[in-house]
Amino acid sequence: MIVSKWMSKRVVTIDESDTLSEAINTLKRNRIRRLPVIKDDKLVGIVSDRDLKEAAPSKVTSLDMWELHYLLSKIKIKDIMKRNIITINPGASIEKAAMLMFDNKIGGLPVIENNKLVGIITEHDVFNALINITGARIPSVRITVTIPDKPGSIKDVCDKIREFEFKCISILTTHVGVDEGWREVIIRFRTEKEMIEKIKIILEKDYPNVVISKE
Repeated sequence: MIVSKWMSKRVVTIDESDTLSEAINTLKRNRIRRLPVIKDDKLVGIVSDRDLKEAAPSKVTSLDMWELHYLLSKIKIKDIMKRNIITINPGASIEKAAMLMFDNKIGGLPVIENNKLVGIITEHDVFNALINITGARIPSVRITVTIPDKPGSIKDVCDKIREFEFKCISILTTHVGVDEGWREVIIRFRTEKEMIEKIKIILEKDYPNVVISKE
């Protein structure tokens, strides 16, 4: 799964010469949380709703309404935007986008191709991808099994339950919280209700920690 499939292609931007007041209104009007900042059609920064909130109070405390509006109209985006922009390519994986956002504690990434802004991907888009990739919205049975961490081990599990009218929705695997030499595999599948217990019994003959739940 790549970024271009999940990103928003309609990107609302703002010019670096625009004001803090204009940025606030743009965010509210479009119901978004961040704005790529443009200068001469090139990405030069990014500003978020948090940046705007942090910029305003420090400069407008104790002012009346007219003074507040005047000052907000004088503060330029170029003075408060973040210039160290982390971007991503549309051909990058959705996992890489998630890692960049997580590791850098940010909620969105401008998507750049051939030095042009072609989209933006946010944490909301990543959540949407996760839901769809895992098949979480599809009524199914979820089985979690601890298996040996060796080539072919996932195939072995699937082969054991294939005879039970098994239709796979998704397969995920992780080493987190599992002893060395083992891995945890999570399989979402569809089958007849009466087959679920039979599948559990078959797997428990060869694997520890077999957990089945219907979702």
